[in-house]
Amino acid sequence: MKLQSLVVSTAVAAVLASSATFASEEVTGKAVGIVEGVMEVAGISRNQDNKATIDPAFAKTSRPCPPFCIQPTAPFAPAAVDTVTELDVIHAARDAANGDTSVLVVDARTPGWVKKGTIPHAVNVPFTKLNSKALAKDPMAVVDILTGTFGVKDLDGVLDYNNAKTLYLFCNGSWCGQSPASIRALLTMGYPENKIKYYRGGMNSWKSLGLTTK
Repeated sequence: MKLQSLVVSTAVAAVLASSATFASEEVTGKAVGIVEGVMEVAGISRNQDNKATIDPAFAKTSRPCPPFCIQPTAPFAPAAVDTVTELDVIHAARDAANGDTSVLVVDARTPGWVKKGTIPHAVNVPFTKLNSKALAKDPMAVVDILTGTFGVKDLDGVLDYNNAKTLYLFCNGSWCGQSPASIRALLTMGYPENKIKYYRGGMNSWKSLGLTTK
């Protein structure tokens, strides 16, 4: 009996020691990469605190619908606009930061939200300036955005999209209709669907992964 008790006690001690080691590692914190072997891309990294939690601004689960309805994966049919992930946006931000003028990450949210944090290297073009209402009210103001920010050329009233930038648009997440509204307006204006990318996860997913904001 004594031998059996000793074996049991030793086993329990080993389990407790293992748990203590695991707890210690959790407290100390293990490296949090973007992908395996990559810690940072163009100033974008992940929060290294293993105990970090999501920004309270994105903790709410039950925003009224409408207007905060869940967006489909591909809400622009029949247009074939690609829905992209965080890695795609990170790569686009990196390319833009490195001087690639053919890509642009676009924050379609209103300025109040942008002040709370946005994706590094993103440009803010609020959906209120680029949606169907804006297009109906002042189409030339929308054309100014296309030519002044998105690389479109105005050839005597004809829009030339040959050198238009590939846009990565986002807003607050899968329940946010701001970037989809901007994308629909762009499609209405003839912007090539293959030059529009929809980051559906938006800031909600970005912050849930602890990614850098500016």
